[in-house]
Amino acid sequence: MIRSITLPLFLLAVIPLSAQFYLNASDQLPDNGAKEQSMDIRAADLDNDGDLDVVLANEGQPNTILFNDGTGNFTLAADSVLPARNQDSEDVAIADFNGDGWLDLVFCSEDDVVLGEQNVHEYYIGSEAGTFSAGPDNLVDSEANAVLAADVNSDGWPDLIFGNDGPTILLLNDQTGSFTQDEERIPSINRTTQDLLYVDLTGDGHADLFEGNENGNRFYINDGNGFFTDETSDRLPGMIGLETRKVVAGDVDGDNDLDLLLCNVAFLPGRNPQNRLYLNDGTGSFTDATSTQLPTDIDLTLDALLMDLDADDDLDILIANIAGVPQKVYRNDGIGNFSITTNEILGENYIREGLGLFAADFNGDELTDIYLCDRKIPTTNHKDLLLLRAPITSTNALVAEKTWSVYPNPIQDTLYFRGLDNVSPLAQLSNAAGQTLATLTLTQQTANTASAKWPSHLPAGTYFLSIEGQSVQVIKQ
Repeated sequence: MIRSITLPLFLLAVIPLSAQFYLNASDQLPDNGAKEQSMDIRAADLDNDGDLDVVLANEGQPNTILFNDGTGNFTLAADSVLPARNQDSEDVAIADFNGDGWLDLVFCSEDDVVLGEQNVHEYYIGSEAGTFSAGPDNLVDSEANAVLAADVNSDGWPDLIFGNDGPTILLLNDQTGSFTQDEERIPSINRTTQDLLYVDLTGDGHADLFEGNENGNRFYINDGNGFFTDETSDRLPGMIGLETRKVVAGDVDGDNDLDLLLCNVAFLPGRNPQNRLYLNDGTGSFTDATSTQLPTDIDLTLDALLMDLDADDDLDILIANIAGVPQKVYRNDGIGNFSITTNEILGENYIREGLGLFAADFNGDELTDIYLCDRKIPTTNHKDLLLLRAPITSTNALVAEKTWSVYPNPIQDTLYFRGLDNVSPLAQLSNAAGQTLATLTLTQQTANTASAKWPSHLPAGTYFLSIEGQSVQVIKQ
């Protein structure tokens, strides 16, 4: 069966494409700290006030934090919140690495800009009210464009994976927030890695590792114990000539497995910039469906989101482009065939230097908004782009009964449920293949709200929560 992405309001009819789905709210971003040199973005509740704040990894200048007031209005964090280092930051991982209940930050860098520093990467320990101090100085020194937090050895503690100019490096958490390098679990293959994806692609309940590389993507299969084997050649066709900058996963054709979208560029000679769509057979073997199901496009795409942009219960594509072309929307017909419908969804063509995307509910209305990092170029003076989901009204949808929802989504360590009143105290958590992974116990907070804890052993990825026959897709980052 096709699993639906349940919105706070259950839609009985397809929203007409004459409606505008997103509104430009970039004036709610500060003039400083939300433009110029951002390479990537993550969002999390850093100060435990119930809304999502923004973390920007910046190139050649200090990284920045934008605090949310709960309605999507952001202010630049004071200088005292995050130590300032002028690194060539490329990506950021967010997790509670030391188990003190506060989120910590790890920024990876491509080049060592600060003279005299032992390590190029930055590690900051979070504390009360979202302030950060320098963490243990035991991260590996490497040239990295990607970093992610994941519990690779299933001990309940987040580890770190760095995608480098060279082999991918795994650092295991010693359960205090300090790390040691493990050289046995991930094959040592030299690549220039731009992105890492850690998600269950084979449907066996164990997260696999995908490297998006400049010089040959790699697909590593988890044996169930956190050890990986390279099965790229057996599972992925047509990888020659790709310079991949981002890899995203989602069920685009409604068959309950995770498909792949590869965002490509052509900075290196002879590369093919066409983005590519790979369909999963349910076991982690893929077929290249680019020529028949994805628009022909030679833009330089650095990031993408797979999300329901038009509220018709399938995954569309938002791609972030550079070099003077607009950001684009590819609309899904429900079975994974895509067509360009940018103006109908976004309302206009946004020409930005789009390097990073993040989707979340930033203004507390339980609808998914979009944040795009806009790297400043000499001819523009744009702030980053904040697009808020337009309210669902009688002009763009037929509305019926209310249903329950989960927030924030992407979710953190605690999940909150709205619209629940005297329901079953249990929620089933499953993967895209329909396998039940855990049963969550709900705690009723008020007459209409409940909460539950996320299972710490489950990695980042796409999951489904089911209560009394209704399912909601959730993302753990």
